Amino acid sequence: MTKIYRKCFIMSIISKVLYRTMISAGGILEKKFNKYTLNSKSVNEEVLFKIINKNKKCKYGEKYNFSSIKSINEYKEKVPITDYSAYEQYINEMLKGEKNILISDEVEYFGHTSGTTGKQKLIPVTKKSREVGSKYMALLIERFAHNNLKKQWNYGRGLMLADTVMTTYSDGGVPICSATSGGMESIKNILPKIYTSPYEVMKIKDKNAALYLHLLFALEDRNLTYISGVFISNVLDALRILEDKNELLVKDIRRGSINRNLNIDDETRKKLNSYLKANAGRADEIEKEFSKGFRGICRRLWPKITYIAAVTGANFSIYDDMVDYYTESLPIYSPAYAATEAMIGVNPYISKIRYVVIPDTVFYEFMPIGEGNKDNPKTYCIDELKVDEMYEVIVTNYAGLYRYRLGDVIKVVDYYNNSPEIEFLYRKNQVINMVSEKTTEEHLRSSIDKTMKELKLSLIDYTTLADNTITPGRYVFYFELNKEISKDKIKEIERVLDLELQKANLAYGRFRKNNKLSCISINIVRKNTFDNIKKFLISKGVSKSQIKIPRVATNKKDILRILNDNRI
Repeated sequence: MTKIYRKCFIMSIISKVLYRTMISAGGILEKKFNKYTLNSKSVNEEVLFKIINKNKKCKYGEKYNFSSIKSINEYKEKVPITDYSAYEQYINEMLKGEKNILISDEVEYFGHTSGTTGKQKLIPVTKKSREVGSKYMALLIERFAHNNLKKQWNYGRGLMLADTVMTTYSDGGVPICSATSGGMESIKNILPKIYTSPYEVMKIKDKNAALYLHLLFALEDRNLTYISGVFISNVLDALRILEDKNELLVKDIRRGSINRNLNIDDETRKKLNSYLKANAGRADEIEKEFSKGFRGICRRLWPKITYIAAVTGANFSIYDDMVDYYTESLPIYSPAYAATEAMIGVNPYISKIRYVVIPDTVFYEFMPIGEGNKDNPKTYCIDELKVDEMYEVIVTNYAGLYRYRLGDVIKVVDYYNNSPEIEFLYRKNQVINMVSEKTTEEHLRSSIDKTMKELKLSLIDYTTLADNTITPGRYVFYFELNKEISKDKIKEIERVLDLELQKANLAYGRFRKNNKLSCISINIVRKNTFDNIKKFLISKGVSKSQIKIPRVATNKKDILRILNDNRI
């Protein structure tokens, strides 16, 4: 047995033992989860009183007299519904190192949100707020994936497309990073046992260099079980790199060293090269599969691959068909609904994109979407929701956010025991609303999907904006396609997409027919324009794994500049 195969064999044994342990532990957590969801009302109420009792002597708790609150109704009466603007002054104090402001616990790090769908926010994260959600991310979603895929299950490692880039530190010395970075940092010692990428790869800032290296190390492991990214768009970016850089990947595996063209520093290169060994046999095998083309390439490179794990659905589902091309329709498991502010739901199903609300991570309130602009809006608790109704999510968490409007709109589709099963619909600030038509991400996505299929076009990515430079106003779309098209074809896209939008959103259709809105306009942008947008967002401190292309870019001047500079 060669050193390479001996090393792979030993790593395979360790990975199997670790994964079996994780799945077994996930089974224990699944039982607790079922108990919590059966008693969702009492469990969630207990969360609220743990939070307010813990923080009754901090500045915010004293302001709203937490110590006097004895019921959920009293909490709703005494504490206002908030958004991020209500916390900026408090968080600025905490950034300077001041204690007992929003919470009595120490801040472990400040998680910055992606900022791609609104202003970038700094969210306090404590050990408690991280741990209440991380057990579900680490164990329960693995258990649910196993439950759904028992017959095909292979206890091998996964390709995890994540990063741990620390952006800066507060004046008080607390790290400021993405939530993904904070989570990966906390488990870095076991990462090589469960993922193919060395920890050093997750620290690389250059997006495409990091993806290349993730792939390089994954290609060495023929027994790869799954590919995972925070969002399905991350997975698609990696698979496109696999196709674009296939010759270099083969050469690097054959030589056992990283090519000099890759944008990484010498120290990182030296460290990563120490993990590589020349492997001509695997290089020949990979090269042979590449020569057959890239449709279904994942199943051919990794014969034991079982599934893709990444958040999809809603505005991300435009990427699914493109991922399917490379994976030959491997199941895509959308495991969790989470934000920097809160771990909200887990998905027990691989065939459906829906999430069971977790009762013990945060205290929930759900506001009917018609209540949002009222002075004293009515909110409902976890056990009071109606199936088929839509709500805005409000959370009180362990890290200092109280009755906080997350900005997400969900729909209740069923109940799991006594906890709601929900679908994520859209972000409130990602609605185009020029004349009260309220076009959502779902309206845009479904209309674009149908247009692309009807016209037999392949979309790389898109965004849109509300254009009031003409009267009546109109929607302007920016599309990146995989091939050039004629001006006549652009006119045809405009016609078909406008009709599809009228069908998807009846209010939009009425305003079009009444000449309150003009027909949409399409701008085609050059190849790699959206990749350049992602690189720009990374340069501004957004985590590579948190990047989301904003579907409405009306107020995003930097993104619009890139788009307009690349119009064809």
